[in-house]
Amino acid sequence: MKKSYVIGINIINLITVLTIIGVRYFYAKQEVDFLKNDSARQDVLIQNNETYIDSLSQITSKLEIESKKQEDRIKKYSTDLYEIVRWSKEYEQRIQNLQDAIDVMKLELLNTEAAMVPFLKEFGNQDNYIKVFGRSGLRIKDNKVVQSETIADFEGELNLGPPQIEELDRYEYRAIYPDNEFLNLKIKGGQSEVIKIKPPRNQISIGPMLGVTYNQITGLTEPIWGIGITYNMIKLCPPFIFKFKNSLSG
Repeated sequence: MKKSYVIGINIINLITVLTIIGVRYFYAKQEVDFLKNDSARQDVLIQNNETYIDSLSQITSKLEIESKKQEDRIKKYSTDLYEIVRWSKEYEQRIQNLQDAIDVMKLELLNTEAAMVPFLKEFGNQDNYIKVFGRSGLRIKDNKVVQSETIADFEGELNLGPPQIEELDRYEYRAIYPDNEFLNLKIKGGQSEVIKIKPPRNQISIGPMLGVTYNQITGLTEPIWGIGITYNMIKLCPPFIFKFKNSLSG
């Protein structure tokens, strides 16, 4: 071969190699630039994902708290429902027991007779009397009294009259109600507190006298003195009230 031909081939090979290297470098550069840009985009995506994850974490925490509250409410409602059911069953049993008792009472009433007997009795006279009244209820079964009840009341009037006045001293008195008896009812008497009366002033009194007199001759008044006698025409005595206690006993 000619030397120029060999050199040409080598140059062509070199150009081809350089072209390949340039193309590879170009695509490698684009790939590196893409990877750099993609890395930045991935960082933004990672940041957004982290923010979204944090938000989801907060929402999850709130949901967990709300779920706990709901569980507590459900437990409370379950307890309340259990109590309601338990009380309902208990009251149903009580109602059934009452119904059974009513049925038994109905059977007893069918075999039992009842009677109501009123009564009225008066003792004494018009001024002093006691009236007893009421009624008695009987339940009879198999010709025997199985239950009885009596309701009684009374009314009346006892006139004790005026009290006796006892003079203890010249100006001391007291009122007395003596013990008494009405039928089988004992009336316990009593007495008032001692009443002391203020003695009245004397109607006639003697003692020294000092006064003024009128002289008809001179028309003047003159003082006089000496011993005189006076007479009170009105005798005053204060009123008095007796306070006493008495009691009744049967």
